[in-house]
Amino acid sequence: MAITAAGVGSGLDIETIVSQLMTLERQPLVKLQQKEYQAEAQISAFGGLKSAVSSFKDAMENLGSAEKFKIFSATSSDEAVSTLAADSSAASGIYSLEVERLAQHHKQGSSAQASGTTFGGTSGDSITLSVDGESSTIDLSTAMDLDGLRDAINGASDNPGVTATIINAGTGDQHLVLTSEESGYDQRVALSYGGSIDAGTLGFSTLNKNESGAVMSDLTKLDAAFTIDGIAASAASNRVSDVVDGLTFDLKGAGSSTLTIDKDTDAIEASAKAFVDAYNGVLDRVESLKSGAVGNDSSLRSIVSQLRSVLNVPASGLNGSFSSLSEIGITTNAKTGELELDSSDFRDALSADFNSVSSIFTDETAGYATRFIDTADSLLDSDGLLDSRIDSLNDRVQSYQNQQSTMEFNLELKERALRSQYASLDGLIASMNSTAAYLASQLVSSQ
Repeated sequence: MAITAAGVGSGLDIETIVSQLMTLERQPLVKLQQKEYQAEAQISAFGGLKSAVSSFKDAMENLGSAEKFKIFSATSSDEAVSTLAADSSAASGIYSLEVERLAQHHKQGSSAQASGTTFGGTSGDSITLSVDGESSTIDLSTAMDLDGLRDAINGASDNPGVTATIINAGTGDQHLVLTSEESGYDQRVALSYGGSIDAGTLGFSTLNKNESGAVMSDLTKLDAAFTIDGIAASAASNRVSDVVDGLTFDLKGAGSSTLTIDKDTDAIEASAKAFVDAYNGVLDRVESLKSGAVGNDSSLRSIVSQLRSVLNVPASGLNGSFSSLSEIGITTNAKTGELELDSSDFRDALSADFNSVSSIFTDETAGYATRFIDTADSLLDSDGLLDSRIDSLNDRVQSYQNQQSTMEFNLELKERALRSQYASLDGLIASMNSTAAYLASQLVSSQ
């Protein structure tokens, strides 16, 4: 920064004079900056309101479809036998489950082979692994030991779903174990051979055990076996989802368990409470903005009006006992306008007519959730009320910034001009002072 010495010749406090003059000149700039800060505060306020509306929409979407509304709890009396899950297509009920055996992954193990022993080595030697119609042939025309055969099987691009591992017996002997990647009889591993390789070369045999602990001779028992309410069933997997509509149970072990499926009233009430809280959250946000940066912006009144217009129109034309939120325990506080949820009344309504309570929210035309979601979407759209207001404020901020840049440039020129003018004045006064001093000295010397 250049060092200035304005006022040296005249004795005037030019720095203070220029500073005070520039303070006056900067008043329009300061006002523009204040307007920019106010607009940015309004952008932040509308951003918070947009977030509240988005949270409200999310809460409504959890009640906006029959699938999400119909939540069931599913319990097993013995989770060592089976665990249980239910989706929206389930029906309340109690089932008796008897698990005879679990599904297994088919395993075949080779006979003991000395480490380093190779197999094959002549043209045509091969081993083919097949699973459920898919197969992979390992070429053994170049001899391999068990490690090489394992790697060839696992690395085959057409591997049909078999994992090969080596078990070291600790005596220098090795066993090659082939395991199907999926459980059940249809996923069993079949072996065939070519060239000089035959079944006796590696001596593969089934390793799976049946429920009595003996080596499994009947591979159909690779499937799980169980009964539901006395009806026999089997499955290739221990995760069973196609036996009882809407139920998925994971078989864990042999034994008996009672499976209970009921509507999850707690979860449904939690979703309704989340809706009430999110609705009130929007109203609270609007009220806080009225006394803040946004003030009496008409868009605030518009948002509240749109929400209340949905709230005040019943879900008419539905079949069932209920058509309004107040009938199921969700009422409006007369003083605050906020919603309140009466847990007892809500649960009574669910118990009295679950489908009617569901329809009040989920009906695609008249349902509250459907209509509230549509309202929220219209507010949140890129050309909706909130984004339009934010875009307008962003344009205003940009305009203020552009004007400030122009003002800053002009103020810099103004300050330079003032300094130049006062520098000239300083020089003039210094010259006049010098002349006056000279004349005074001449008058004294002439006396």
